[in-house]
Amino acid sequence: MRVAVDGVYFGGGRAAEEFVALAAESGADAVNWPLRPGYADPGDPDSWEQCAALLGEAALDVVSLAASGQNSALAGEGAAFHAEITQGVKAAQVLDCDLVDCWPRMGEGATKPDSQRILRANIEAVADLLVTNGMVISFEFEPDTTIERYAEALEFLAPLPTVARLTADTYHINRAGDDLVASAKAMAGRFGILHISGSHRGEPGSEGDTCDHEGFVRAAREVGYVGDLVLQYAPPPDTLDSLKRAVALCQRIIERTG
Repeated sequence: MRVAVDGVYFGGGRAAEEFVALAAESGADAVNWPLRPGYADPGDPDSWEQCAALLGEAALDVVSLAASGQNSALAGEGAAFHAEITQGVKAAQVLDCDLVDCWPRMGEGATKPDSQRILRANIEAVADLLVTNGMVISFEFEPDTTIERYAEALEFLAPLPTVARLTADTYHINRAGDDLVASAKAMAGRFGILHISGSHRGEPGSEGDTCDHEGFVRAAREVGYVGDLVLQYAPPPDTLDSLKRAVALCQRIIERTG
C-alpha cells in the first residue's frame, strides 16, 4: 500500500516539475497524475514519456490517472469521454498505471436519473477496452452530483462489469452523513482507490477533523482492499509541512492496519 499525493489539488498552479518535487519531498511514494496539458496531455504521446522520465527520476509511482474532462455523465459528450479514456489507457501503459479516476459531473439543469443513464452508457462503452488492457475506471461519489452516497453508488454499479469501481473519499462520505467504517465494509469488491481528506476538506488529522481515517482504512483492508491511499485536500499555506504530516499519518495508519 502506497501513499500518493493528488496532482489535481496539489498540482493546480504548479508546473509538473514543481509538483513532482513537492510530492517527493513530502515523503510520498506516488502520485495521482492528471490527464491534462502540462502533465500527461491526452493529445500528446510525447508528454507521457516525459512524465514517466520525470517521475522515474523522483522515484514516484503513478497510482491513478485523473481524467480532466469531467464529462462522463454529460449529455452529448460520449465521444469526447471515450476519446479521453482511450488516450488515458495508452498513457497508463507508459506510466505503469492501471486505474483511471473520474468525477461524474452533472450538467446544469440535468436530472440525476438522466445523468446516471449517460454515465452507465459511457462505462459500458469503454468496459471492453479497459478489460483488454488490464485497467479499471473508478468514479467518485459525493453529495450534489450524479452519484451522491455509497449505498446509491453500489446500487448503480451492481449491474455493471467489475471494471467499474468507486473512488471513496473520506471527506465526501463524512459530508453525506455516512459512517466511514460501515461504508468501507459495504464497498468490498468495488473499491477503485481511497482518497484521504479531513472532514473540513483540510489536512487529515489536523484540528477539527472528525474523520476516523484509521478505522476506514482498516475496514477497507479487512474486506480485501489492496490498493493505495491518495491525499486529496485543500492545500494550506504551509503546503510542504502539511503534506509531510499527512504522509506520515497515512504511513502510520498503514503500519497499524496491515
